[in-house]
Amino acid sequence: MKIGSIHHIAINTKNIVESSRFYRDILGLKQGKTVHFEEFDLTYFDLPAGGSLELFDYHGRNAERTRADDEPGLRHLAFTVEGVAQHEKTLREAGVKITLPTTELPQLGSRVLLFLDPNGVTIEFCERL
Repeated sequence: MKIGSIHHIAINTKNIVESSRFYRDILGLKQGKTVHFEEFDLTYFDLPAGGSLELFDYHGRNAERTRADDEPGLRHLAFTVEGVAQHEKTLREAGVKITLPTTELPQLGSRVLLFLDPNGVTIEFCERL
């Protein structure tokens, strides 16, 4: 088996307008097309290294649900960036919930920042020390 790069990441949204604004206006991803299906819509965003992010809009039918970090399943999405501390400032100014402020992890040779998207998905920005 030979696995290639990530094709897409899919996120169920609580509010498609808020989620689109976050990924487009705050994180700066390029918004692509929206595809309509009978039960839901998919809005696409280009990821910088290829592939795409799909936001699922179930037109408000998604149940409010939270998940603890230590539960099985997806824990977070991580993106490489430069200037983690400056990104933290920008995110705070935009009202984004920071769950781990800029922190150096010498064991990993990284500086990281964790924050939540509007759906409660944890996103990590990381850069090399």
